Amino acid sequence: MGKQMSRRAIFAAVSCVLAAPAMAQAPVTALPGDMPPPPISAMIAPPRPAGSPPPLMPDLVEGPSLVVALAAAQAAIAQCAKDGLAVGAAVVGSQGNLLVGLTGDKARPGRIFSGTRKASAAAAFAVPTSVVQERLRAQDGATLAAFKPYMVGMPGAVPLIKGGRVLGGIGVSGATGQQDEACAAAGAAAVQGRL
Repeated sequence: MGKQMSRRAIFAAVSCVLAAPAMAQAPVTALPGDMPPPPISAMIAPPRPAGSPPPLMPDLVEGPSLVVALAAAQAAIAQCAKDGLAVGAAVVGSQGNLLVGLTGDKARPGRIFSGTRKASAAAAFAVPTSVVQERLRAQDGATLAAFKPYMVGMPGAVPLIKGGRVLGGIGVSGATGQQDEACAAAGAAAVQGRL
């Protein structure tokens, strides 16, 4: 019995070692704005000398300010709460990067994640996600080609637009799609003059 257990333990350990490279190479869908961690060499390198130029940073992404994004998310959650709904809200910049994520009282986990994915779709297509869903159902080629794995094409988000330019989107999750979208629209309307 002891030899049999030892063989099983060795087989299990060898299997894990052999499978590790395959598991490590599994593709990961990154959200916009995600940056991979720096290489180990950069983490252990000595600090830059005083007076040296700062490292190059990616271009800033257009979007509402933090204060405006926060106000939009709060207004969306407040509208849903007034209607007796427990939701989360997310506001993204023009490239789908998360600016603010809030979970309302008694909302279930994952609402910010879903709201971010809806808001990313609204910002990318410059229409509410109910329209995105209709286009996907109709097999619209342009929509299918531009739809990304990090987006959700279900009702619940609207774009934030100022002067014809998309500044971002607001997405809500936790109720029905139509209720989510109504609350997102209320959040967008609350900050329209401040975009």
